[in-house]
Amino acid sequence: MTMTTISGGPVTPLQIPALRTARLRLEPLAFAHSGGMFALWAREEVCRYSGPAVDAHGVPIALPACSPVESDRIIDFFVRRAAAGLGFRWATITEPEGIFIGAVGFNHLGPCPELAYHLHPDAWGQGLMAEACGAALGWASAERGARTAHAFIVPENRASIVLIQRLGFRATGEVEGGAGRYHLGTEHRASGQ
Repeated sequence: MTMTTISGGPVTPLQIPALRTARLRLEPLAFAHSGGMFALWAREEVCRYSGPAVDAHGVPIALPACSPVESDRIIDFFVRRAAAGLGFRWATITEPEGIFIGAVGFNHLGPCPELAYHLHPDAWGQGLMAEACGAALGWASAERGARTAHAFIVPENRASIVLIQRLGFRATGEVEGGAGRYHLGTEHRASGQ
């Protein structure tokens, strides 16, 4: 395994496996997903509750994306975070159709990883992101030993709050950057049901 130096210290790049659920394939986000990421991040309704985005150099990314150049900067950000062992995204792809519908993963890893996800509006209301999040949480528990997780969601994003609560997360009452913190304890359900 290759060690990389980030900010003066050695880090181990993440080995991110592909995951499968009943209806989805989750594969490490890469530039091969550029078209799907642009289709996702060009949608105002996806960006509405996402908060500000920055690239790997801390430069703001204008959203909604006007070209694949902007959404490719998001891919680059997560590819670099994975290489630094800090966080990552899986591309979320329907099976057997092979359609990119979103991304799910962790902004931060550690004892209490931060779950994050975005789903294309054409896939809303089908339980697909619950399925993807369940797989991601199951991986974090089985492979990283995570017994808790958290997520940040702005109060206006009611659909995401319903989803995260369905997964077993509960509001903590804490707010950061206008988003409420939701916490999942040791008994999370990996099925997303």
